[in-house]
Amino acid sequence: MKSDKKQLVDEISALILSNLKGLNEKSAKKLVKTVDKASEEIAKKYAKLQKDEEEAKEKAEKKAAEKIKEQSKKVAKAKAKEAEKAAFDAKIALVTGSEVTEAPAKKSSSKKSSAPIVEEAPSSESAE
Repeated sequence: MKSDKKQLVDEISALILSNLKGLNEKSAKKLVKTVDKASEEIAKKYAKLQKDEEEAKEKAEKKAAEKIKEQSKKVAKAKAKEAEKAAFDAKIALVTGSEVTEAPAKKSSSKKSSAPIVEEAPSSESAE
């Protein structure tokens, strides 16, 4: 990275100095030193800003990964809770008999069967 920084300093200095002409040698030496010093500061600032951007990007990626991990934990916890409830219902079914396992099935099937009953009623009226 130091060679990259040195190359950047040289390029900045060359660009600035190419536009500054018409000075005597004594003034030109002072100007070159000033421009080189300023170019080094610019290169340092540029490198720091690049580093900060990379760190911010990494931090954002870590945060996103953590959020995904947290969401997956919530999903796993919900699935575990459902499995625990299903196991509890199965234990109740063992104690009370097979009626408990059939009752939830009847509830869901009764909802489904209620719709056809409504459809059958109008058809029986149309038959009259």
